Amino acid sequence: MSGIAAYGPPFPEGLTHDPGKQRRHGTDSYFLEAYEQLSALTPDPVRFAYEHAMLLMKPDAVASRSIERATEWLSEKSFRIVAARRLHMRRETVRAIWHYQLNRATPQRCLLADALCGQSDSLVILLRPTEPVDVPATVALSIDKGPADPVRRRPGQLRTRLGDFGFLLNLVHASDEPADLVRELGILLEHRDRRALVGQALANTDRHDQTTTLARELYAEHPPHDLEFVASTRRLTRAVEELLATAALPDEVRQTLAAELASATDEPASWGPLVNMIWSADLPLTGWDFIVVGSHAVPLSHPQYGQLLAGADPGPWRALATVAAS
Repeated sequence: MSGIAAYGPPFPEGLTHDPGKQRRHGTDSYFLEAYEQLSALTPDPVRFAYEHAMLLMKPDAVASRSIERATEWLSEKSFRIVAARRLHMRRETVRAIWHYQLNRATPQRCLLADALCGQSDSLVILLRPTEPVDVPATVALSIDKGPADPVRRRPGQLRTRLGDFGFLLNLVHASDEPADLVRELGILLEHRDRRALVGQALANTDRHDQTTTLARELYAEHPPHDLEFVASTRRLTRAVEELLATAALPDEVRQTLAAELASATDEPASWGPLVNMIWSADLPLTGWDFIVVGSHAVPLSHPQYGQLLAGADPGPWRALATVAAS
């Protein structure tokens, strides 16, 4: 009688204490590829993942000119940048990075996330704490970063520092645990680029100036854009009015578009029908103003569904450290 098939190697100890994450990541091709490469680049890939954190500064951080404020906050929190690289996120990148959260997402949220992440390159950085921490660097950064939901943020957290632009426009992403750092390196970067980024980190030199240079390159290529809802509604209104005046639109589309614009008020949800109309008619109005308005106007989540994997939880890490110390 044949034994039960194995779908992947034993999951490395020290990357997570979540059995669900061990099960899912242990057969995830992104994780497996990145972990194998890390094993070739460093004699202790678990230690590398434990001692480093990853922060992804998305296109909304570029548009809002928030990268320097993020790096200043990192310095205040005793995180040193040891690697930095530009990258461009595609639709499949978005789906893979947030795979374990998007089961709760509406189709509109996925479309907005695709549009947001395609607005410019992003900036990924690897960090090391400069002072001792009692949890992995990823966990420490993820907790200090703050949640996506502005209501749940606390003073002093990175997302609080950067500003409240709503749930979707949260500017930055951080890997929750060492296991997530490995998997997300596998998603964000091709083999050669990942090797270069890890090589920078292993050199353990300060890359703050390089990060500033990359930020300025991004700023030079992409104009600033505020992410404020009211200002975006005004600009989107002008864009729709211009489209109605100049474009050759089918009569039904023109009439419906005009009616939905006339029905929009200061209430964010009132813009939902217009946002959905722009999508359904495939109108050329999908820039930052559309993204900002849409992120406030349409439902983003199905709250009745649970999240597949939990976020960063320092409790199990600290509990095991206490047991080991005793």
